[in-house]
Amino acid sequence: MRVVSGFSLLEVMVSMVIAAIALLGLAAAQIKAMQFAQNSFNYTVALIHGQNAIERIWPDICHYQSVNTSLNPVANPTAAWLYPNDPRFTLTLPDTFSLDMSLTVSWHDERMTNTGVDQISLHASFVNECL
Repeated sequence: MRVVSGFSLLEVMVSMVIAAIALLGLAAAQIKAMQFAQNSFNYTVALIHGQNAIERIWPDICHYQSVNTSLNPVANPTAAWLYPNDPRFTLTLPDTFSLDMSLTVSWHDERMTNTGVDQISLHASFVNECL
């Protein structure tokens, strides 16, 4: 009696289907990881833009406290440089300067389904420098 060793064609085909499904799952996980990495990068850049806006208020704090309290660039040209030059990000400031204020930096990432993850909010507290 002759003994045949090896794999049958059916066993090879089943193992190839299982391997293909596993590789597709790995590819989907890699794509999702890249999406979250890009969103994390955008979060970091938005945080930098928000911190820059807060830091840019300090040199002109007397102007914002006593001369022109508007943070609208149309009403107060000095406020124009608070906004980021990067068109991917939108800075939302209150209409007028206050010693305690919140600002929001948002961006649009069409790959993310939850829109709440596309923005950051910062709270700034300033001292009354110019009386």
